[in-house]
Amino acid sequence: MLSLPVVGGVFAVSLAVLGFLIDASRPLPQPALWAGIQLASLGGAGLGLAAAMQIAGDAARPGRFAIAALVGWRLAYFPIMVFSGHVASIGEWILTLVGAPVLVYPTFLIAVAAIHVAAALAVIAIVTPPLPWLRWALVPAFVVAACVSFLSWRDFHPLPDRAWTLDESIPPMAAEGRNPYLEALFGPGYWPNQRVILVAAGLTYDTIPPSPWATTVKAVLEVLFDEKPNATSHDRVVEHYRAYHSAHIQIGCTDLAECPVDRCPGAPDCLGDPCAGADDCLPLDGP
Repeated sequence: MLSLPVVGGVFAVSLAVLGFLIDASRPLPQPALWAGIQLASLGGAGLGLAAAMQIAGDAARPGRFAIAALVGWRLAYFPIMVFSGHVASIGEWILTLVGAPVLVYPTFLIAVAAIHVAAALAVIAIVTPPLPWLRWALVPAFVVAACVSFLSWRDFHPLPDRAWTLDESIPPMAAEGRNPYLEALFGPGYWPNQRVILVAAGLTYDTIPPSPWATTVKAVLEVLFDEKPNATSHDRVVEHYRAYHSAHIQIGCTDLAECPVDRCPGAPDCLGDPCAGADDCLPLDGP
C-alpha cells in the first residue's frame, strides 16, 4: 500500500499539471477550472481524513470522521477558494519579481488541496480532540467559515459551488479603485454574519500584491461588488469565477502596463470594445 506522503505527492503533481493546462488555455475553460477545484478540495479533504485515521489508529471512528470531514469541506469551501486565490496572487508576484515563468493555477489548485487537508484534520479534531482545549481553539475558525459560506438562507444547499458552467456575462477588465468592503461594513442592510465577509475582504484588500492577474481579479471583484453589494455566498463564488475569466489573459504577463487588454473576455481570439460576444469584436490579426 502506498504511503500517504507518496499519494499526496502524486496528487499535488497531478494538480500542478492540470493547473499548467488551465493557465495555457484561451479562453479560460470553466468546466475544467470548476472540476479542478472540486478535485483539489475533495481530494484534500480525503487526504486529511486518511491522515486523521492514521493518527488515531485503533481509536479511529471512520463513520464519524468521514461525516466531520464532509461537513468541514462544505463549511470551508468558499473561504478556502478565496484564500487560495490570494496564495496564487502572492506566487504570481514572487515569480514576477525573480523573473521566472509566471504561473497561477498550479499554485491555486495545490493551495486548495493543502488547506482542505488542514481543514479536515481540524474539524475531526473538534469531533474527537486529542487535547481537551483544542476543540475550543478550533471552533471559532469554523464559525467564521460558516458565516462566509452561508450569507443567505438560499445558501443552504449541499453543494457550495454549482458553477460548472458560467451563464453570467464575463465583465471587461477594470482598473483598481478603492476598498469598497470597509465602506459597506458600517452601512445598512447587512446581517451580522454578512458583515464577517466584509471584514475579511476589507482587511485583506491591501495585502493583495500588485501583480497583473491579481490586480485585475481584485479590480473586477470591486466592480461586481458595487453592482450587487448584498448577495448570496454562491453569488460571490460565481463573481470570483467571472473575475478569473476577466483576468485570464494576464497570466504570464510580468508588467501590468504592458499586458494585453482583453476587452471582450470569454470570446476566443478577440480584441475590441466591450461587447456581447465574439461576433462584435475584431479578430487578433485585424479586421
